[in-house]
Amino acid sequence: MRRKNAIILVATIIVAVLAASIGGFTLFMNNSVEKEDVAKEEMGNVIDFPIKLVTDDGVKEIMVSELYEPGKITILEFTFIGCASCEYLHNVGYLQEIYSKYQDKIEIVSIFVQNEEPDWIREYRDQFKINWKYMALGEGDLIIELSIPTLFTHIFVDENGVERFRNPAQIQFVKDNYPKIIELILNKEYDKLKEFEGGAVIEAG
Repeated sequence: MRRKNAIILVATIIVAVLAASIGGFTLFMNNSVEKEDVAKEEMGNVIDFPIKLVTDDGVKEIMVSELYEPGKITILEFTFIGCASCEYLHNVGYLQEIYSKYQDKIEIVSIFVQNEEPDWIREYRDQFKINWKYMALGEGDLIIELSIPTLFTHIFVDENGVERFRNPAQIQFVKDNYPKIIELILNKEYDKLKEFEGGAVIEAG
């Protein structure tokens, strides 16, 4: 009788262990699937396209992703020569002040998309005392490909090139909220970006 009870006890323990193992494996698989889904979703929001980087020496054709740096946010600014809102923002210096404060954590790439000339870009940089180093030419098709609602628009991408936030032509919003948005993205607190109704939040994990 005792032997029978011992066998039943052992069998019960084995069943319990197997059940726990199966449950743990199922949970692990579910978590893995969820992480994979998030990864796929994020990959769909990776921003990359060819640009012509304007330097003092000439023009260099690269992919914009070559400018992304580990641990840094990149703000892609889509603009054109003669954009009144862009000129106002650059004249008051809100973005220059933010770059001065966060230049070890962010980069800014001004991308002119309406068949501008490199000399015009250099003159614009000097006229408005642009203090970030990346000025570039881009194709007009980017407006459609990236669903840019207006010029100018800022798109924030993380160190992996995943779009996290965009702000279409709201100048006061730049001054009031960009430092907070930068900190949230650096800290990967993407859910809190929803607090900023002035911009468009990109759902990417």
